[in-house]
Amino acid sequence: MAIGTALPMPWNRAAIVAGCVILSVVWWFLRPTEHRPGVRRPGLLLGLWSLPLLAAPPVLSGDAVLYADSGWIENQGGSVYADGLGSAGGPFAASVDELWRGSGVAYPPLTILVNRAVVALSGNDDYWSIVAMRIPALIGVVMIALTLPRIAAMLRPRDPQAPALATWWGMLNPVLLVHFIGGAHNDALMVGFSLFAIWVTLKALQDTGGTRQKMLLWAAAPALVGIAMALKQQGGLTVLAVAGLPILAQLRALPLGRRLWVYGVRTAGVTAVAIVTFLVITARSRLGFGWTEWLTLMGTAGTPAPFALLGQYGGDIVAWLGQDPSGFRFVVGMASNLTLLAVLAWVVIHFSDRPVAAVGWGSLAVAILGQSMHPWYIPWSLAVLGLVPLTRRQRLWVAGFAVTFLVWNAIQTVLWHGDY
Repeated sequence: MAIGTALPMPWNRAAIVAGCVILSVVWWFLRPTEHRPGVRRPGLLLGLWSLPLLAAPPVLSGDAVLYADSGWIENQGGSVYADGLGSAGGPFAASVDELWRGSGVAYPPLTILVNRAVVALSGNDDYWSIVAMRIPALIGVVMIALTLPRIAAMLRPRDPQAPALATWWGMLNPVLLVHFIGGAHNDALMVGFSLFAIWVTLKALQDTGGTRQKMLLWAAAPALVGIAMALKQQGGLTVLAVAGLPILAQLRALPLGRRLWVYGVRTAGVTAVAIVTFLVITARSRLGFGWTEWLTLMGTAGTPAPFALLGQYGGDIVAWLGQDPSGFRFVVGMASNLTLLAVLAWVVIHFSDRPVAAVGWGSLAVAILGQSMHPWYIPWSLAVLGLVPLTRRQRLWVAGFAVTFLVWNAIQTVLWHGDY
């Protein structure tokens, strides 16, 4: 794909799409089976796949430009929340997509601080500041690579293939390569901290008890969830695993009603620590909660999220009929939120004795049922679902969805947004 960007039109577009297809096919044939072990050195393989992308412009997305511009604005004393993208001029403003120009961002404060640091360390260079946005993403990918096989081994000690399967699902999948490494998306760091929180929880359970174990379970792991939330709000779902894993045996022994009560009480405690961490980061950042004003903007990005499509095209019909579409789109947005909450509630109840699975399926519900659906939301779900046993039907559905969405997004992007 990186090579494809150097080819003339239209071959460059065809090469990018072909690269996504080839990566997907190779990934599927590398999957561990009963008769074939996993990749012996997955880190080396991912590194070799990544090399052509590292110095290239962001792949299939312009979000790294938005990250760089937000960092530039903050470094110049402005506020991306209050003033909007492109407000400070500078080297990145002209490249900010018109959809976002003049609007703020819904990223929590820690992501803005990361963007500021990357732009400053890159000397405000209009090229390298954007390329360097891969550094936080790569840190997130390294965290994923280090934690996934270890978590799998602790969760499924009797399954010798569990670490290889988790690595195949969560680290070698083509969506991670294209959109975390190629696209430099900030979701990577959030996923890294979320998995780190789960790993710390499981490591604490290997202790015999005492103050150290309590500190890890009630302070360190929930605080890591709070850090993940301060990077991307969706990271808060990780509390389900951090709260549930220490009492897993108890949850599985209780009837549903009692189980939900015990699970809910512990989750509330873990969530409180995570929220306090989030609030402390927000206070120390001095950026405030301006990101909350821009949450609804994500629904205008033109993604294939079902409710986004309903709001977009239904609103267009309402406008064609001579009416104001804003009311219709507001109702669709509320329906999206209520549907998502209902599905998340069902996930928590159904998987109340399988908290890691609850995080995996819950994150997939957030990606699909929210008002925007991007392919870089999917690697988090793949990583977590790779830690739990899946039926054959589930494996085919999840892998098929990820690959189809990746290839479709590549086709859509090169046709409608040819600059990326």
